[in-house]
Amino acid sequence: MSTPMYAVGVVFALVALATVLATPFLIVHSRSPYDHGPDCWWCHPRLLPRKRR
Repeated sequence: MSTPMYAVGVVFALVALATVLATPFLIVHSRSPYDHGPDCWWCHPRLLPRKRR
């Protein structure tokens, strides 16, 4: 097995592990009974910073 193939496999395994570990937290968070509002970075992620006027 070549080095690039090994690196891709390791990255894939880490992404799969992170997905498996994060799924229960995402499910619990999305089913919580109260509204988090727009300040919840999990529900309302901001990819770009807000513009100040």
